Amino acid sequence: MKSHSLKYLRIAAGILFLVCLTLVFVDFSGRAALWLAWIAKIQLVPALLAVNITAIIVLALLTLVFGRLYCSVICPLGISQDILIWLRRVTAPRRKRKPGLYRFEKPHTAWRYIFLGLFVLLAAAGLLALVPMSFAGILDPYSAYGRIAGQSLVPLWRSAMGSLAEWQAASGNYIFDGVPAAAVNFNLAVAIVAGITFVTVAIFAFRTGRGYCNTVCPVGSILGFISRFSLLKPVIDTDKCNRCGSCGRHCKARCIDTKNHRIDYSRCVVCMDCINNCSQGAISYRPARRKATQNAADAATVDAGRRSFLVGAALASAAAASAKVTDGGLAPLKKKQPHKGITTSVPAGAASLRNLRSHCTACQLCISNCPNEVLRPSTSMDSLMQPVMIFTDGFCRPECTRCGEVCPTGAIKPVTVAAKSSIKTGTAKVDAATCISAAYGQTCGNCARHCPAGAIQMVRQSDGNMRPVVDENYCIGCGSCEYHCPSGTAGQLSAKRAAIYVEGIETHITV
Repeated sequence: MKSHSLKYLRIAAGILFLVCLTLVFVDFSGRAALWLAWIAKIQLVPALLAVNITAIIVLALLTLVFGRLYCSVICPLGISQDILIWLRRVTAPRRKRKPGLYRFEKPHTAWRYIFLGLFVLLAAAGLLALVPMSFAGILDPYSAYGRIAGQSLVPLWRSAMGSLAEWQAASGNYIFDGVPAAAVNFNLAVAIVAGITFVTVAIFAFRTGRGYCNTVCPVGSILGFISRFSLLKPVIDTDKCNRCGSCGRHCKARCIDTKNHRIDYSRCVVCMDCINNCSQGAISYRPARRKATQNAADAATVDAGRRSFLVGAALASAAAASAKVTDGGLAPLKKKQPHKGITTSVPAGAASLRNLRSHCTACQLCISNCPNEVLRPSTSMDSLMQPVMIFTDGFCRPECTRCGEVCPTGAIKPVTVAAKSSIKTGTAKVDAATCISAAYGQTCGNCARHCPAGAIQMVRQSDGNMRPVVDENYCIGCGSCEYHCPSGTAGQLSAKRAAIYVEGIETHITV
């Protein structure tokens, strides 16, 4: 294949990866997750945290052979930057666009080490559960894209699909029924982090091309060292070059020193723009032949690369270590509030609060894929932006295992339906003072009727009223009782919360 064709092949592959990964976030039916969740699992940081040896080896070999192709084809934030860079090119004045928008600049080595060191420090602290891993996830490009998609594309898509469902329902067609609420996953903290990230990336893209990838992104820094030794590279043929400088002016990574015919392969993202913009055919993508005259000039760069490798190796070592509630009549319904000051619940596959805290980068993929509207981003600083279970709008159905199937970091491991039904994630507690049966003498028993584990019985009190009693040996903490409790929803009651709620447990157990 000719070198000029490689650029368009790379663009097509990058767009395909981006579209497929975005589908995993926005498709609430679960079909995309069934076939395409592997794209999230081959992202570098999630693969390291999950100790996904196969993905790590594949990515390392990919980089050793082709260079930083990961950054231009697999990384969703990298592909998004290419789209922003393209927008800048097409909107720039023709007098600036034609000659090229970029100029070669020396690498910001100090800043690269600072951000990489910060990421390694936060990741190590996260693995030790000193801070949530979501702090390190702020710098992870995959997780950053997940938060941007989760707070923008997911609500927009669901809003559009919800409108379509209503339009079809008016005609008696319910093919689009079951669309989740557009704003159910919105979280102010996540939205702020996602917004700041997007603005930062956009400014870098418009002003410096791939400057974010080569200055801030820890994945870019790690792969940058490996790509120095890649087999295939863009190589300048000095016999054909006429020193026009077009390749350097069109290089979005700003890594081509046209005066000295040198390319900084640690920053090259293999976009192939230089090849397509060379009128002399002086640049080709092939195995590089190092010349003796280059050795001395490269010595300082290699030394810097060795330091970068040590930091990257430290990171790798650390990583190895239903229907809506109604009252059945005409009483007005109101929004039920979650209980505060209790231990939060996390999905069965998480195994414990500590495991989720030390592995979750807060990419929001599990939250976007939760079909029961149970998983929400945490606002607590000890689990910031990580998923917790809130049972005001749904409950964790025993037959649903999607969050574990899509999680790429090992924070929520896959479990079978049979295994999930016996994993205890919390215990239901009764607030008799707000229970319409125990406190008001009304006939209810919703919690007992809807308990899938049969852990709740209605027992008569001394005053004659029926009160729900929970058998903690059978309760698995699914939240069905809290979701179906009418207290907190009926307008005639002063209670804002359900009279029965789930108190999470630190470490899950089998019942």
